[in-house]
Amino acid sequence: MKGTRALSFLLALAMVASLVIPGSLVLPAKAEDADNGMRLSKTATKNEDGTYTITLEAYATGSKVISEVKSDVPADIVLVLDQSGSMEDDMGTVSFELYKDGTDWWGNTTYHTRNQDYYEVRHNGGSGNLWHKLEDRSYVSVSVTIQEVASYKDLSSSLKNYTTEYQYGDDYYGDITEDCYYYYANNLYEKVGEDSYQKVELKETSSGPFWDTTYTYTYSFADGTSVSSTGRAEVPKLGDHAPLYYKTVDDVYTYTYTDASGNVVTIGTSAGASTVFTPTLYKRNVSTSGGGSRLSALSSAVTTFANTVAEKAKGADGILGTDDDVQHRVAVVGFASESGYGNNTELLSIAGSNSGSVGVAYNAITDQNLKDVLQDMTTTNGQQMVQRAINALAAEGATEADLGMDMANRILNANPVSDGETRTRVVVFFTDGSPTSSNGFETGVANDAISKAGTIKAGGASVYSVGIFQGADATSAGNSGGTDTQKANWFMQNVSSNNGSVRTPSYYLSASDAGTLSTIFQQIASNIESGGSSATLTDQAVVKDIIAPQFTLPIGATADDITLKTYDYIGENQWSKNVGDAMGATATVYGDQVSVTGFNFSENWCGTVNNNGKTEYRGSKLVISFTVAMKTGFLGGNGVETNASAGVYENSSATDPIMTFEKPTVDIPIENVTVTPEAKNVYLLQDVSADTLKSGATVTVGGVSLDLSQENYGLESWQTAYVDITVEVKDANNNEVTTDLTGLTDDSTYSITVTVTPKTKGTVDAKSGTGDGAINVFKPVLTYKDSSVYYGDDVPTNFSGNLASTEWKHGDTLDSAVTMIGTAPTLTTTNTPDSSKIANGKINTKQNVPVNVTVGIGGTDVTVYTTFAHQDCVTNELLNGGKFLLHVNTCQLTITKTGGADGEPYVFNVLKDGEEYTEVTVMGGGRETIVELPVGSYTIAEDTRWSWRYSGNNGSAAVLSADSPSGTITCTNSLSKEYWLNGFSDVVKNIYRNNAG
Repeated sequence: MKGTRALSFLLALAMVASLVIPGSLVLPAKAEDADNGMRLSKTATKNEDGTYTITLEAYATGSKVISEVKSDVPADIVLVLDQSGSMEDDMGTVSFELYKDGTDWWGNTTYHTRNQDYYEVRHNGGSGNLWHKLEDRSYVSVSVTIQEVASYKDLSSSLKNYTTEYQYGDDYYGDITEDCYYYYANNLYEKVGEDSYQKVELKETSSGPFWDTTYTYTYSFADGTSVSSTGRAEVPKLGDHAPLYYKTVDDVYTYTYTDASGNVVTIGTSAGASTVFTPTLYKRNVSTSGGGSRLSALSSAVTTFANTVAEKAKGADGILGTDDDVQHRVAVVGFASESGYGNNTELLSIAGSNSGSVGVAYNAITDQNLKDVLQDMTTTNGQQMVQRAINALAAEGATEADLGMDMANRILNANPVSDGETRTRVVVFFTDGSPTSSNGFETGVANDAISKAGTIKAGGASVYSVGIFQGADATSAGNSGGTDTQKANWFMQNVSSNNGSVRTPSYYLSASDAGTLSTIFQQIASNIESGGSSATLTDQAVVKDIIAPQFTLPIGATADDITLKTYDYIGENQWSKNVGDAMGATATVYGDQVSVTGFNFSENWCGTVNNNGKTEYRGSKLVISFTVAMKTGFLGGNGVETNASAGVYENSSATDPIMTFEKPTVDIPIENVTVTPEAKNVYLLQDVSADTLKSGATVTVGGVSLDLSQENYGLESWQTAYVDITVEVKDANNNEVTTDLTGLTDDSTYSITVTVTPKTKGTVDAKSGTGDGAINVFKPVLTYKDSSVYYGDDVPTNFSGNLASTEWKHGDTLDSAVTMIGTAPTLTTTNTPDSSKIANGKINTKQNVPVNVTVGIGGTDVTVYTTFAHQDCVTNELLNGGKFLLHVNTCQLTITKTGGADGEPYVFNVLKDGEEYTEVTVMGGGRETIVELPVGSYTIAEDTRWSWRYSGNNGSAAVLSADSPSGTITCTNSLSKEYWLNGFSDVVKNIYRNNAG
């Protein structure tokens, strides 16, 4: 540390020496400036057209400027490195290729460099493959926005030159002057003031017969006056309103990137979709092979990191073993699985045997091991131990990230920062996959690692996370409920000091090739310490203003639009303007960055000189001014800073300013909020969440659209940096919907209120907008058809064939014709035939049986919400309270008599299932058919009192069923007695017993 103090002392001596001039005494312009030698101010003034004039003033109060001297701060760094089995996989390669226009097979140009082409591949909503090459040869992702910019063209030249035939509708006119205005009837403007244009209404009226029509043209102006002219060939006398203009609108494309400090930098602007954007932009090509193993890439990157830390440990003089050495300490731990796979979770930067000559396994770690694993990078032994630890990395096992963070936490706890000691603490967590103990993302492992990281961060340490897995994206917040890749990005954001949010600069960094990985570790190493500085601000000094992302320079702004003025100091803080003399200062514009150099602050320092008893004033100040406009898409707010950073730099290669300007703020109004919710189509009894109700809603703040389903409402962080957006969903009863609307049975409404509120108090108030949306409940429509049963048969138990169709409707609209939320619920139906038509489980009627239906969803009866339809049958009978009918069929039995005397009557008892059912008389040699019989097994028994002269064979049983509804029984007789006892009796036919029908 003595080296730094010595440097500061020498700089102070140089300052004093510069003030000792023979015969003179130098005084600063103000006493408060004596501590740093510079006076800076910056203002923002609103203009009438809504733009702002930014003014920076800077002058020196001495020939040298001394900034605060900072001591190098020692750091404890714990590298938590993934050495799971997948680290053997190929790292892959990344290359960048210029976008170029080409030709197709037929010689036609294939465009890739037009604004519309770049817009498709932008990173803020496109396919995400547009890159800009920086001066350091690194690449940054490019965002592209479109802004409509209106311009107005004078129509007077068109009037003078308009002599060609003009067509209006189906009529043709030649050499018509006034119709040139009418051609622009819906696009006429009058110029009012310097830059304002007001709409002019032009109406044509006609009178008279069609063969002699008179046309009158009336011009109405914004000030309430009007001018009329008659006749198509007459030029109107517009007076002070002339000339008139027409408006054209161009799409202006703005190309930006975000630098390492979180500043949005504009690359350039270009108007017109088909215009070729001239700055060269690149596409990135990613290969999954050719980059060597991930483990090899990690070892190389970490080796470079360790060497960088060792260099920093040497202090300002670059020599180890001197008083200015900085005691940076590094620990290396590897994580994989707790057990199995060789127990590949261990402290590595420590003597041991787990990985050759180093390493202590996770389940064997002692308290002393935790103290010894931090290696002092000011010693050769410490440096060598860290390198041996890196060399011992080996790929095997699962990715148990929680074990790695547990070791880091225990190391820091075992090596606390002593009272009075200043020491930064950094954990670098590296992984190539999802947290897991076996395969796939495991929430338990992830949450445990996040919890351990939270403890580390709460203790004051910074946690970097570095991901090289497929889909690793530090610009994504991820999603804990999404795909494994989305979950992994969510995990990396939450483990790091980003604490779940996307930040710039970011503590979560992602790489897809070895070169990027090495750059990441160098970037982390560069943040470990900082040193002191002082400067002499000559004409090489640079005043740099990086405009805040909420503002932009006018489209097409160049260095000529930057006003540079100088003022001579004339005493008592009074100044005299140097007309037209910028004293060597020149401006450059790069995107939204304004830089001015060439003004020698050291030579032009301001103050008083006592020269041989005479007080003289000397020096000049530099005043820089330019105009900025609010960037399209910014929502407004209070206390909006006009610049991301502004400062004075020693020269163009300096990365840190000697001093910085204050950040003037302005209040930007919030535009009106309009909300148009989307009609939601749901199924009966369906639950609808508040998030679902919000999705699809059209919300605008002025001309900026909000997507309520996206993170930050689909906007970039700069757009909402100064406002909070709240969304409230209410049901039809004005109750807030915080979770779900449940069990919907009838149509309803809901409302969405979006409120945009400034984060801080000021002149701008919150704006709200509310919109109402409909909830349409689709209900089932069940169409049934009839079926048949047989009299006396079992009552059916399966009625699935009777349901002809199931539809879900809202009024006459089918669910297939609209976008529905979720899927149609499963319906359960219970079919109940009319019990009065049933006995003992049998159909006990010859009449149709009505069947009623009840409908359920889950355990809820929804019959009352169900519409029933019926496919009319041929008979078109009444349903009698049912939803469909069982048409009852009957059986028939034919009894044949053979062997008896022709014409003689014979009486038979008919038995069903062994029970006497009816009687029938059959004439000898004839047959009789009994109809409307129930199903069953039928037999006959001849009444021998009628046929005593014959012996008979009553035949076999006839089984009547739905499959065989007709049957025949034949009785065959033979004559056994040749005489009669008495006369004849009447024939008895179809006498039924037990007839329920």
